[in-house]
Amino acid sequence: MNAVRRTPGNSPSNRAEINVDIGGTFTDCLATDRDGTVYTAKALTTHHDLSVGFLRAVGDIAAAAGRDTDELLAGTGAIRYATTLGTNALIERTGPRLGLITTRGHTATVPIGRCRQWADGLPAAATRDLPRATRPQPLVEPERIVGLTERIDSAGRVVIPLDPDEIRDRVLDLVDQGVRGFVVCLLNAHLNAAHEQLVREIVEHEYPDSYLGRFPTILSHEVSGRAGEYARSMTATIDAYLHRFTADRLSALRDELRARGYLGELLMVHNSGGMGGLAGTSPIQTVHAGPVSGLYGSRHIARARGLDKIVTTDMGGTSFDVGIVVDGSVRFYDFHPVIDRWHVQLPMMDISAIGAGGGSIARLDPISGIAVGPESAGSTPGPACYGQGGTEPTVTDANLILGHLAADTYHGGRLPLDLRRAERAVERRIAGPLGISVPEAAHRIRRIVDETMGAEIFKGITTKGYDPREFTVLSFGGGGPLHACGYAAALDAREVVVPPHSSVFSAAGAAGLERLHIYEQSVWMVLFNPLTKQLLTDIDGFNAIVDGFRERALADFAGQGHGPDDIVTAVELDIRALGQLDVVTVASPVERISGRDDLVAVLKTYFAEYGDRFGDLALTREVGVAIDTVRVRARIPRPAPAPRARTADGSDARAALRGRRDCRWGGAEPVTTDVYAYPALTPGHRIAGPAILEAPDTTIVVEPGWHGELDTHGFFRMRREDHR
Repeated sequence: MNAVRRTPGNSPSNRAEINVDIGGTFTDCLATDRDGTVYTAKALTTHHDLSVGFLRAVGDIAAAAGRDTDELLAGTGAIRYATTLGTNALIERTGPRLGLITTRGHTATVPIGRCRQWADGLPAAATRDLPRATRPQPLVEPERIVGLTERIDSAGRVVIPLDPDEIRDRVLDLVDQGVRGFVVCLLNAHLNAAHEQLVREIVEHEYPDSYLGRFPTILSHEVSGRAGEYARSMTATIDAYLHRFTADRLSALRDELRARGYLGELLMVHNSGGMGGLAGTSPIQTVHAGPVSGLYGSRHIARARGLDKIVTTDMGGTSFDVGIVVDGSVRFYDFHPVIDRWHVQLPMMDISAIGAGGGSIARLDPISGIAVGPESAGSTPGPACYGQGGTEPTVTDANLILGHLAADTYHGGRLPLDLRRAERAVERRIAGPLGISVPEAAHRIRRIVDETMGAEIFKGITTKGYDPREFTVLSFGGGGPLHACGYAAALDAREVVVPPHSSVFSAAGAAGLERLHIYEQSVWMVLFNPLTKQLLTDIDGFNAIVDGFRERALADFAGQGHGPDDIVTAVELDIRALGQLDVVTVASPVERISGRDDLVAVLKTYFAEYGDRFGDLALTREVGVAIDTVRVRARIPRPAPAPRARTADGSDARAALRGRRDCRWGGAEPVTTDVYAYPALTPGHRIAGPAILEAPDTTIVVEPGWHGELDTHGFFRMRREDHR
């Protein structure tokens, strides 16, 4: 039930590389062979054991390359792996029983949460009915939160020393309650970690591995260097909750790969937009890592093609992910993200996701009529047309009924679709109760999901202060090109671009990831004092923080075999106007401050970013400005894989015509529509809509009023005929 596609390459290397992205419905895999040939494969995700689907896809790629799986793995130099293990563990609440150790008097911080906790992580519809909202099921029950008599002040000075005997008593209390992991978050530990480190020393001394097994002890200052005890506690708690689950599964996968001949490192994709080895990856860094690969890959496309503003749209079988990339801006990062239902402190590439995919279930809503998602049929049983036991109508069923998908060529012909099952599901759940025809119901399902995705794109762009009409839409994922014209029209977008390997683009994006570490610390440094008209005076303190982060980066990368000359660093600053709560993150024009000119350059950068985001009328340069957080990004640069240049053969696009079939485009009658073999197109081929372009692993729909053209690097660019 897998689909494999082979693309000749022109950039051979000594060893093969494998990149994988595990989604809710499909596991996407892209491999580059030693001669530069690119293979792509899709396999149904095996939720009971994610490695099964991954190895099935690798096995299909090996077969297409004329080798067995073990031989392919033995010749592979790198495997980059984006997993949903962490996300699944949070959804299913299958983590271990944890205990939280905090400062006495602050044991209610996590149970109370923030005022916003009632709405954090809820879908938009639920936030409009907060009186009915409930708090999330806690990861640490209140009775397993204990306090220690200690205090470190806001300057990092010890005010009340910590008593080791009290630590032993509180830890014993937690162990007696069946705790199998500890989270330690003490007040102001991000400024002075001595007390948190003492707690770990005592836990490891009292309960070694040989006594009760592994008791992970996660210290809050190691996962977050920022102030804010609630968010820092939740960041450490989620990390601890996922620790054993991800470590065991990923270690088992690594061992299996070793047994089958793979000698390289298992590189984990991070939600920060980088990657790292298994030992250097925190479990919380793997949450939502898959979509990040696609967003990061989009950055390379934007730079290579001179696109200063693009919005990435990834439609899979379960979800629709939206991100934005703006040249020179850090607005594609979320420094205060929500994971599940909790606000955390983690620099994460900003991707919004909604339940709108090929497997999204259509239903009747008593108020709005037809509604689509967020529930999904997933990969098991899948849409009704899969013939695997699914009975609910989905977006895929609607596309099959409309003729936008072909029953015999879906998924490379290895997953034939059943039109009659799709029609029965839509008739029973939608068309019959509404008294409309099955094709009309299918058209409404498609229109509704397109409008839902268009609204999500609009929100994602406008909330960052941009005009959607200025953006190029980059469409990928198994279902993105199938719906791109529909959701792009709502934005009045100037162009839709479908990249090469679009159906596995998130896996392809992982091929360009760099090793990355991000270090940050909350500070309070007044950059400009409006009363005294003075600029920052503690220049040495600022430089000491940056230098300390560089030393940590050198040590971390040295353990991975990299020297000082391999590392590139950049400084980012969270800056706020005095009296305001929200911060604006800017890329600092200087890494170290040497004098007044550097301080003025930082101020000008802040004013420019603030004005661009909120408008010049909202900007008052006379107010005070303070640095809230210092952040250093350290990475190991590596060249991004370049798309293979294609040669035009001088033929007409009709040479790629596969046939015609009846499709419905909203009218009462079907329209005979041209169907093209997408891999047979060459640069310069221009397709006028309506048209269907089919590949083994994706389908591109060119709607009426649109046209598309393939360029020399395999990008299919679509524009509306009447676009202004």
